[in-house]
Amino acid sequence: MKRKRFHLERLLGRKVCDIDGKAAGRIEEIRAVHREGVCEIRDYLLGGGALMERLSIAGVSSSVLSILGGRNNHSTHRVPWEKMDLSDVEHPRLRCRREELEKL
Repeated sequence: MKRKRFHLERLLGRKVCDIDGKAAGRIEEIRAVHREGVCEIRDYLLGGGALMERLSIAGVSSSVLSILGGRNNHSTHRVPWEKMDLSDVEHPRLRCRREELEKL
């Protein structure tokens, strides 16, 4: 398998569509492991909840919302690396339908 190199920060905030062209969310977090000198992507997190997690405010914002009587409906979807098509880094796409993604 040919390995592709690019700057991960170029993906953050990118809108992702599924195979039907429906919006699935924006890439807000990328989880990876470093093994034998190589960074391997595990999965991508899409949605507002992932953004709050990346900014380390997920717990704080949920607490504040509940105190104020609001609801926390920031959905987050986990996309395994093999379900993300990055052949065009500027326009990442899912290799599945958004309904097939794991919701966190």
